[in-house]
Amino acid sequence: MARIAPSVHGLVRALAAFAADRRGGVTLMFAAAIFVLFGFGAMAVDVGSFFYEKRRQQTANDLAALAAAGDLPRARAAAEATATRNGFAPGTIETVQHGIYTADAGLPVEQRFVPGPAATANAVRVRMKAVTPMLLGRVLSASSSLTATPPGTPATTIQASYSSGDVPIGSSAIATQEMQAAFTVGSRLAKLEGGVLNGLLGRLLGGGLSLSVMDYEALAKARIDLFDFSKRLATRANLTAVTFDDVLQANVRLPEVLTAIQEASRDHATGSPAATSALSRLATAHAGSTRPVDLRALAAFGTFGEKALSEPAPIAASLTALDMVSAIAQIANGARQIDLSLALQVPGIASVQLRLGIGERPVGTSLVSVGRMGASVHTAQTRLLFTVQLVGSGSAALVRLPLYLELAAATAKLSSIQCNGSDAASARVTLAVTPALVDAWIGQVSMAEFANFRSAPNPPAATLLNLAGLASVSGRAHATMTNLAPTPVSFGYSEILRGDKRTTSTQNFTATLLSRLVGDLDIRVQALGLGLGVPGLGPAVSGVIAGAATPLDQVLNAVLGTLGLGLGQADSWVTGVRCGGAVLVR
Repeated sequence: MARIAPSVHGLVRALAAFAADRRGGVTLMFAAAIFVLFGFGAMAVDVGSFFYEKRRQQTANDLAALAAAGDLPRARAAAEATATRNGFAPGTIETVQHGIYTADAGLPVEQRFVPGPAATANAVRVRMKAVTPMLLGRVLSASSSLTATPPGTPATTIQASYSSGDVPIGSSAIATQEMQAAFTVGSRLAKLEGGVLNGLLGRLLGGGLSLSVMDYEALAKARIDLFDFSKRLATRANLTAVTFDDVLQANVRLPEVLTAIQEASRDHATGSPAATSALSRLATAHAGSTRPVDLRALAAFGTFGEKALSEPAPIAASLTALDMVSAIAQIANGARQIDLSLALQVPGIASVQLRLGIGERPVGTSLVSVGRMGASVHTAQTRLLFTVQLVGSGSAALVRLPLYLELAAATAKLSSIQCNGSDAASARVTLAVTPALVDAWIGQVSMAEFANFRSAPNPPAATLLNLAGLASVSGRAHATMTNLAPTPVSFGYSEILRGDKRTTSTQNFTATLLSRLVGDLDIRVQALGLGLGVPGLGPAVSGVIAGAATPLDQVLNAVLGTLGLGLGQADSWVTGVRCGGAVLVR
């Protein structure tokens, strides 16, 4: 023990001397810090490498999704082939999922793609997954692993320690087929009545018309391509427009629009000398008009609106000349109301006085639309007040019937486009069509109520017959037609080429609107003067109105047909479809 003590003291003194010695301190600190600095450098290099590989994989994934969407029947093979061309093994394509993509800004982004069967798909979602190794960080991890590996450790275990530095990287992309269609809703100008058309269109346009039924038939056969019309209008109105959308947004007048319609009619294969002549007379008759025309209510070109006017029409988007003139007349009329006496020779009807008011279309909508799935078109809200003198007999020889109709906007939404690759001949387009809600009254609607489109009238009973000094008869009735759920309407390629129209009707009524009104009519007879009244006057008036239901149907159909409307019905059709190609949407 005595010999050990000095040794311990010596060791303590040596350690104290070493601690007090400042020589070589920087070297020791640098030796310790270099490992930290190297670790940060390795992290910076590896993180940069991970982001680079992530971007490279996302680019390859985007291209794979575009290839898959462009060839939906062979989507996985197309995605794998594209991944291989971009330096990724086919196995990195984890999933290829078919589905329906709806380009609706009202839907959350994550809800726009809905997985579904390949047979009805218009889009695909492709997911890729790969691993990328750490670079400098892997060396550090491998070195530490090898240092800690006991002697005799199997080679496979050592290799696994190297692989532990691999980092998984995943990506996802959604692409949809670049399919678009041109479609519209509204017109039902089937039976042409020259007198009604001349009177109604003339008042809407602000001048008289004197076209014959043969003229209108020629206009109903001639078609106007809306892209060609835009080019003609740009030249006619001296517009400095560069794109098709520029034309739709320009300030143009009615004479310029009518002349451009005439010129575009000559360009189309369906044009005829009779149609050109009728349009020429129409343009001449309104040459002095200063009425503006907001073409945004007529058409929406979607993504094609950005194309230059010098480019050819990207898709067939057309209307008949008669449909277009009728639409332009309503747009040019603006918020003005018109009063018109209809000269009709209909048995049982002595005279018809019409008041017409046309509201605005929903904001951002048009009559004709070119777009992808989710695009929609709307008719305008329309109000009509017919004051009809009905011919009866005896004490009910002349019955006055005030008939009020309000038609909300009918809607057609592009719900599906199916194409076999870029083959347009295989296309099928489906619209979801909702006819206008119709609200009808027999009652006394005031002019203030008629002009207020913000609220629906609730009129009191109207006087139907007044026998001075004896009795008066009043009546009130209300009926509606609604269709809450849209009806799918499909068009094949041949039907699209022909411009076939399909009619969608409301589904919750079993009789005509007028028959329902007559059935709901509440008639009150009030004795005047001596209070004696006229026996059987109420039933006599009811009989006159009931007997006039069929003639009144004819009148309503003629007027509404001119406006491109139908009672509880909506006509829709597709004028063009474009298949092929794909676009990345997410």
